[in-house]
Amino acid sequence: MLFVLYMINYADKTIAGYSAVPIMEEFSLTQKEWGLVGSSFFWFFSIAGILGAALSDRIGTKKMLAIMAISWTVIQFGAYAIASLPMLVVARVLLGIGEGPFWATVVSHLNKWFPEEKRGLVYSTVNFGAFVGAVASAPLLVSMIDSYGWRFSWGFMGALSLLWLIIWLWIGKEKPEQNVSSIEPEKIAMPKAKWSDISGVLLSSTFIFSFLVYFAQIWGTTFAAVWEPIYLVKVFSFTNQEMAYSIAGTGLVAGLMTIVISSMGDRLYKKHRSYRKSYVLIGGVSIILGGLFFYSVTLVQSTALVLMALCLGKGFAFSVGTAASVIVSSLLPERTGLLVGVLSSLVTLAGIISPLVTGSIVQAAGDLSIGFSNAMALNALIFVVFGVLFLLFTKRNEGKINATPTIN
Repeated sequence: MLFVLYMINYADKTIAGYSAVPIMEEFSLTQKEWGLVGSSFFWFFSIAGILGAALSDRIGTKKMLAIMAISWTVIQFGAYAIASLPMLVVARVLLGIGEGPFWATVVSHLNKWFPEEKRGLVYSTVNFGAFVGAVASAPLLVSMIDSYGWRFSWGFMGALSLLWLIIWLWIGKEKPEQNVSSIEPEKIAMPKAKWSDISGVLLSSTFIFSFLVYFAQIWGTTFAAVWEPIYLVKVFSFTNQEMAYSIAGTGLVAGLMTIVISSMGDRLYKKHRSYRKSYVLIGGVSIILGGLFFYSVTLVQSTALVLMALCLGKGFAFSVGTAASVIVSSLLPERTGLLVGVLSSLVTLAGIISPLVTGSIVQAAGDLSIGFSNAMALNALIFVVFGVLFLLFTKRNEGKINATPTIN
């Protein structure tokens, strides 16, 4: 159910990108104005994520997931009321608020069901729903946009959220009958953590550099969601359906890569019981490789090679969020929802900045091809720099996370 919900979540995020060309034509939007639309989704995403994740710790993750599904349903059906750029921006802002607590709530929910040594694979499997969402939704949504208009496709996503909600209320469960973790089972009661404990975690180098590397991933995923469809249509003259299938195919391969990469982190963790020798190592190396492949897009001319480089770049770079989530979720188990909520909310600053910066770069270049090449180079630089910092400074001299894992 969480896998399917992430499919819906991802399609909700990316549907604006698939609708970009007809929306820009309908409202006569410039590149900068479209960058504003892409950015608006994240304006209050962070605040909503922190508050919603903290609320999920109190009312339960099952209820919080239901509340989010209700909000997505209402907001997406509201597409029929959009008649101007300000209304379009408001719709994306509201959807961002509704989706803000999603990942933190999912991580908190999964931690009740799976032991620590399996969480990298579990997180990445649920996260794979995002990539499958691209495969399943892109051709269908683009076809709907071409045949019935972009408002119909947005409303269709609202209907899917409603269907998911009905099934979730019927079969969804808060937690298993028995505790799955062999470590510190008494913490399942979730005692209140002191602010000094929480603030100490938030100011630790582990949290800070996990944030930075996750920030880099969100910068790239936002670029892919907001600008990749325009890039393929305008620079490579893809039709809408060709664009949809290209994004779907590369997304599927990239998603499978994230599962394999995260599984490698789990295996290393089981072997070494060390976060630095598992999730930090795998996450840092992966996003650096992703940056190199993103940069290679600027060096090749063949359409096939560009798609291959984008596929590999996304596969490597977009797996690091799983490693960061595993690490942060272990820092203070009784407040997993809050900490992962703060992490996943703060990283969406990248979602605010990335579309605006990319729009400005593309428009300033004058030539779309040159502009997008410059944007790709910036993505690559961010991936490599933050990946190196993550490898160097995460998990150093900060004590043991639990009774067993080591950090050096």
